[in-house]
Amino acid sequence: MTETYLRRLSQLLQHYNPSQVHQASLDDLEVLFTTSRRNTSNILKMLNGYGWISWVPGRGRGKASTLKVTTSMHQALYCTIRSEINAGNFDVITKLLKKYRGTAASALNQAMEETSQENQNANSLIISQYPWIDELDPALTYRFAELQIIRSLYDTLFTVDSNSQLHLHLACEYQIEAKYIYIWLRPDIRCHDGLMLEEDDVVHSLKRLTQANGPVKWLFQQIYQISFDEDRKAICIELKQPNPLFIYCLATANASITTRRHKDFSNQRSVAIGTGPFILEYWEKDKLVMKKQPHYFAKKALLEQITLSHQGEELDKYISYNQHTEDTESYTIQAFSYLAHNQRPECTLDNQTWQSLFTFLESRRYEFANSSDLKAMQLLSEGEPCNHIPNLEGTLVLTHPKWTIDYLEKMSNWLINLIKQTGLKVELVELSDASKPQQVKKQADLLFVEDIIEPPLKYGMYEWLLTGTGIRFIYDTQELNQHTNTVHDVIAKGEPTERLMELLTNLRSNSTILPLFWGQEQVTCAKGVSGVQIRKSGYSDFYKLRINPSKG
Repeated sequence: MTETYLRRLSQLLQHYNPSQVHQASLDDLEVLFTTSRRNTSNILKMLNGYGWISWVPGRGRGKASTLKVTTSMHQALYCTIRSEINAGNFDVITKLLKKYRGTAASALNQAMEETSQENQNANSLIISQYPWIDELDPALTYRFAELQIIRSLYDTLFTVDSNSQLHLHLACEYQIEAKYIYIWLRPDIRCHDGLMLEEDDVVHSLKRLTQANGPVKWLFQQIYQISFDEDRKAICIELKQPNPLFIYCLATANASITTRRHKDFSNQRSVAIGTGPFILEYWEKDKLVMKKQPHYFAKKALLEQITLSHQGEELDKYISYNQHTEDTESYTIQAFSYLAHNQRPECTLDNQTWQSLFTFLESRRYEFANSSDLKAMQLLSEGEPCNHIPNLEGTLVLTHPKWTIDYLEKMSNWLINLIKQTGLKVELVELSDASKPQQVKKQADLLFVEDIIEPPLKYGMYEWLLTGTGIRFIYDTQELNQHTNTVHDVIAKGEPTERLMELLTNLRSNSTILPLFWGQEQVTCAKGVSGVQIRKSGYSDFYKLRINPSKG
């Protein structure tokens, strides 16, 4: 609505000098606005209410009405933009930049600087362009943007550090006895609603992981039962068979502990109450707001409030606001990019074609590694360089997530061009939700994706074989159940790393999975931020963020 009145103000400024009193009739303004007398009166009333004009209707016969424009276009845009920044409505700002260009850009810079300083004083942060958020149930999502928020709202029983060492968190002690895991809970954990965390909450939360139809369901299918052992006063997890890697499952964000109580928001949104460093205060379609948990038991958040707006995607075209910061932290991740082949009945390509394609792509993958900053580690035996391009016929349907990282988009384009060199036609289907690759199982033959392999490596490979995006793409429920049993049988035999690699080798041999790049990536994330950030990603865990003092 404010956009409309800015347009009306602009019309007035084209005919009336600001700060001067003019005689003007409703008839004159009706012509200027090209609208009805009633609408003209409403426009003047609203502009007067904003304080942008002073309009005094003439009273009595022969008394002229007076009009004085009391603001400039820059000032009106500044007030509007500043209000929209505080509300997280960055798409409105983009529209204003398109229409008013230089004037709006100048007003935006002023509004950003002052809002940033205001947020610095309040120890608050606004982030625009944050990816859309649809699911905040830890058991039901695999998307990084959602898991980053989940790590702020909830806690896990254990954590794993950068050296792959397991540490206690919500748990204060644990014991593993064959297929039984006993866990003792810290007694000082206060939830966001002020109540204490109870063992029954943990039991309920872990049981949901075995029941919810989410991306990590198969990781927790090995649980036989979960209960509270009255004699030991401990939570007892009984597995179907001994598994030395299972304890690491309890350190993943998907295994975050939720309570049995919920907080409701509009549009049927609801989240379980948690114990994490932030409390979810507000959640709407376009943004969410988290506030600091004042009674957190561990290292407290450094910011009082964080607003995550999903708007402002096009702002980068008009401004480059983010201040460079050297206040960062770096850590190493294991990234695994690969192709997954779904044997779809509608696909006309035979097994020999798939083998030829995979062999060709395998032989050319290091061309991309050598021409980019990506350093690949060899996972399986290295294929021989292949100058011969196979002559293949047919059409395949490729799917991949919407890329938010430049090198993945570059890799995807390289891959598609390479496939087309063989004569195959490539059709594309976007994977809109990486948590649910099975949604495109009937439409796509090939999935290209990069998954993060959790530390330590032996656990990460185990987790990927059960929950990887490609694994959930290629198998239906019955096949996934059989595959899960195979993985657990392999784990029970000991030497998990070597045996898990053998499983991956088998998946490559039958043209089901083609590993492309596997290696360590150094990720640098910002810890120091300004009060307003125009960037969708690249942040440390939210509880680590801090406002950098403005210079000057």
